[in-house]
Amino acid sequence: PHVYTTTLVNYLNRVVPWSVQRASHVLADSVATKQDLIEIWSVPEKKITVLYSGVDADFAPVDNENRLVLVREKYALGQAPYIFTVGTIQPRKNYQMLIQAFAKVAQTQAHNLVIAGGKGWLYDEILAEVHAQNLVGRVLFTGFVDDVDLPTLYSGASLFVFPSLYEGFGLPLLEAMSCGVPVISSDASCLPEVAGRAAVLLPPDKPAAWTEVMEALLNSPVDRAQLVASGYAQAKQFSWEKSAQQLLHIYGRLLA
Repeated sequence: PHVYTTTLVNYLNRVVPWSVQRASHVLADSVATKQDLIEIWSVPEKKITVLYSGVDADFAPVDNENRLVLVREKYALGQAPYIFTVGTIQPRKNYQMLIQAFAKVAQTQAHNLVIAGGKGWLYDEILAEVHAQNLVGRVLFTGFVDDVDLPTLYSGASLFVFPSLYEGFGLPLLEAMSCGVPVISSDASCLPEVAGRAAVLLPPDKPAAWTEVMEALLNSPVDRAQLVASGYAQAKQFSWEKSAQQLLHIYGRLLA
């Protein structure tokens, strides 16, 4: 609740239990979400089926230099290499911790931190952290990103980092893996389930650990390449075709 506005908390506390109680069956996008439904809203386990999301085929490595340059220019990213993350600017994404961790990295590395996503809510402290850490010009906010540009932004990154405190599924992990980017992720909620062994998983409240791993990977092409290879394999397990087939099977079972 502390990562949402009071209005949104009140709305969700009314709508979610009402919806799951009225539903004949509930689809959860991860085992972690299923467990939350059982533990928080007392939804019977037999009423829930886990159905994973898929990764759009557009998420693939972009190696066209002109395209990479054009997208950098469009979002004013400059020429420096960058570490990348995606998500609305809001507390649940844990950007304040990430900025603190990146502050140490910025002392020894030329990389910037690029945060792609529009402003959400309760973001003033996140933006203030950039000034507090003297990182103006090193932490870059793109604002809203066109879908067509996301694969290029992923592909241009040296690392993808995802420190979120909670996710229902965590699709950006798979998008980054599909684009050939090594991934560091929070070990919270469903993220270990989605990342498998294809990402470095870290506690979301340990900035020193994030600093250490970011620096280590930036200094180790071999370790980055290993993560990229495992990431491709992990992402291939999640496709919309597979999800659609599973959904048809679920409908068939429920209507039988």
